[in-house]
Amino acid sequence: MSVEVSVGDLVVSRAGRDKGRPFVVLRAEEGFVYLADGDLRRLDKPKKKKRMHVKPYPKKGTCRMELAEGLCDADIRKRIAALTAADET
Repeated sequence: MSVEVSVGDLVVSRAGRDKGRPFVVLRAEEGFVYLADGDLRRLDKPKKKKRMHVKPYPKKGTCRMELAEGLCDADIRKRIAALTAADET
């Protein structure tokens, strides 16, 4: 059961210590994705996770982030906070 996610998508971990935590997909390979949240998992050391262990963020509309050249960890934290805060209100 492979999950269809692409680079820039916001996903939620389904398994492991980070279960329920939102991440941004930095890179996608066959069977694996590389994730960062700008806090525990930074851009310089992303989390390698099996595709079956993540699910797309459960929000209506688009949950994508453009990954530009000058992207930093603070940008990822702000984007995740903005997307998740909209759901809590």
